Parts: sequence; structure tokens; C-alpha cells
Amino acid sequence: METIKELYTHLFRRQWPAWIGGISMGFIVVLMFVWGAPWGVTNGILVWGDNILKPILYPDSDVQSPIWQFTALINWAFLLGAFISALLGGDFRISIPSFKEFLMGAFGGTLMGIGAFLAFGCTIGAFLVGFGALSASGITMMIGLGIGTYTGLRLYMWLLTKGWGTPGRAIEVPVNFQVILGVVLMVITLGLIVLLDKKVSTYSPALGLGSVQVTAGSLIFFGAILGIINQRTRFCFVRAFREPFMTGEGNMTRAAALALIVAAVFGLIVKFSPLTNVLEIPDVKDILAIEMTAPPSIKAMMIAPSFPIGSLIGGFIFGIGMTLAGGCSVGSFWRAGEGSLKNMTAILFYALGGSLFAFLYRKIEPAILSTFSGLYEKLGATNATGIRLFLPDALGPGWALVIFLAFALAWLLFATWNERTMKFTL
Repeated sequence: METIKELYTHLFRRQWPAWIGGISMGFIVVLMFVWGAPWGVTNGILVWGDNILKPILYPDSDVQSPIWQFTALINWAFLLGAFISALLGGDFRISIPSFKEFLMGAFGGTLMGIGAFLAFGCTIGAFLVGFGALSASGITMMIGLGIGTYTGLRLYMWLLTKGWGTPGRAIEVPVNFQVILGVVLMVITLGLIVLLDKKVSTYSPALGLGSVQVTAGSLIFFGAILGIINQRTRFCFVRAFREPFMTGEGNMTRAAALALIVAAVFGLIVKFSPLTNVLEIPDVKDILAIEMTAPPSIKAMMIAPSFPIGSLIGGFIFGIGMTLAGGCSVGSFWRAGEGSLKNMTAILFYALGGSLFAFLYRKIEPAILSTFSGLYEKLGATNATGIRLFLPDALGPGWALVIFLAFALAWLLFATWNERTMKFTL
């Protein structure tokens, strides 16, 4: 009994080191690649928005299921995993922000939805998974996020001087009740993982995903595990980008850089190594042809047509939004799982703002392409957001990996140096 209590204390009563979150997320990103269901957040959130706004935007059209669209299902499972983790750790409380914090959450969430749509993903799908996919847009997304976070931080600090930092209040929930509910929900979740064999399609042509069928239970497994890891490590990309400038602390930046390094290295292995030949997962064997190099279908996975325009501009807008909202996509999710109403508001407006912007953008994209036809002809782009660029195709696998690792290591070293010198801390 003492051993069980000690294990429980280590797992749920103590915060895990941030580097565990970074390394775990890097590995899981690549594992989900192999499974045929790459991790993404934005598509699922926009599907939620499409369903809410359907009577206004799509009254005569069908929209994807808010539950069974594969990224939406992963999102639900992530929320569930974070909620269970918070309950078992006694971390759940209903956090009610001030009205001005509500507004910042709504505005920040709206910007996140707009930015993520332009970039074909958020800090996960366009940035972390972009590195794992060896997509050039992952690098431009990183640059946009950095500039946007710095801009958003300056705006946030200015708002604080105008009285926008009014603290809210929290409604505490008895810890014993939290633990009991957490255990019940964990048992239910394990049951869903084992028993829910409904097939879910990962079809998403814009992200290079074919119509692979995976079980809903497997998606719940990945989502719940990621939710637990993120909540226990308090992993958040907004902290990784913001803290060097805000407090000088570099711990989360180093963890995020580790995630990028692991994802890029193992992403290269998945896309080019003959090791993929020995994998015989029935759900995805149609995309794992036995060749010395990965077949085109797996190379194309998560290479979005957003280089360099959509990822740079979208990353900038998303960076501002996540700073005001107080959480990136996954950061907002696990904080919502802890009971933060501000982050729940941010997710809601992420969905609504992104869905509405997507509807309007599709109306004006032809005019953008026509107005700047010369630029798009030089780029060879048919999308206003840019082109697909699998960096190994342009530079070779070795040099592509060197560039991705150089950006991640430079970020890590900058955070460490700035932590000592406070040179760029506001």
C-alpha cells in the first residue's frame, strides 16, 4: 500500500520536469505519424466552430462531425486526459477571471483561430509537427511565433498599466471528491480505449493525409496521454516563447527546443529510413510500402501549403493571440482541464473566430491571388498562403536536418544565455 501511495504521489501530486514533456511530445508526434494520424489541434477546433456557426455560414451544407473528425476526437481526449490529471493531482478549481481577462481570452482566442487557419496549424500542427515533418513552413512559423509573442507581450504589459490585470477568483473543489472522480473517469477512458473500435478517417488532402482508417480508441489513447503529460509538466509553447522576454526563465524554452529536436531527428528516420519497412500496423500499412525510402504519401504528410506567407503571418497573429489568451493551443486545453474559464473562453473564440475567418477568407482568396499574381507565379503557388516545401527535397535530408536542428539549438542556447544575462528581458 505504501508503494502505491508513493507511486501516486510521484505521478500526480508532484509536477513533472518540463523536459519530460518536451521529449515525450517529440516522440509521440513521430509515433502518431507512423500510426497514420499525425497530431493536429486546429482542424478539430475549426470543426467545432463550423458546427456552432452552421445555421449562419453553412445552412444548406454538411459539416464534419464535432466528435468523430479525427483531430476533434483527439482534442476531446486531450481535454479529458488533462481533466483526469488535474483531478488526480488535486489541481482542479473553477477559475473565474475578471471581465477584462474574459475579453483578453476572447480576443486572444479569435487571433489564434485566424493565425492557425492561415498557417494550416497552431504551435502543434504547424510548428512542432512541422519540424517533425521536415516542412520548411515549420521554420517560418517559428519566426512568426517569436515576433508575435514579443509583440503580444508588449501589448499585454501595456494593458496591465491600464488596469487590465485585475485578478479573478477561484471556487475550490474538495480534493477527495476530485480524486474519486478522477479514478472513475480514468477507468471509463481505459474502457473507451480498449472497446471503442469505430473506424475514423484521417483524410485531409491539404495536409497530405490520405484516407487512412484508425480506431477511435487509439486516438483517445494518444489524446488522453498527451493531455496527462502536458498537464503534469505544465508544458506550454506560449511560456517557451514568452518567458525569456518576460521573466528571463528559460526552462520551458529548453523543453520546447528538445521537443523540436526529437521530432526532427525521428521524423527524418520515419520518412527516410528502411526501419519503416518492418512496421506492419494494419491500419496504416497502405502508406508504409516496403521501400528503402518512405513512399511519397508519408513524405507528404503534414507538409502544408503555407511557406512562407501563411506560416509567417499566421504565426505572428497566433503569437499575439496566445500571449493575450494566456496559453497556446495545448496550454489553453490543459488549463481548461484545470477549470480555467478564461482558457475555455479562448478555445471557444478560437473555434468561432477561426471558422468565421475561414469562411470569409475562402471568398476573397481568388482576389488575393489575382492582385498579387506576379508574386504567386514566382513562388509557383496556387494558394494565397504559399507553397508546400519539404525541405529535404530542396536541400537533401542531411542539410535539411542540420537546418532544423540549428534553429532548435539556437533557441535553446539563446534562452540559456538570456537566463544568465537577462539581456532581452523586458
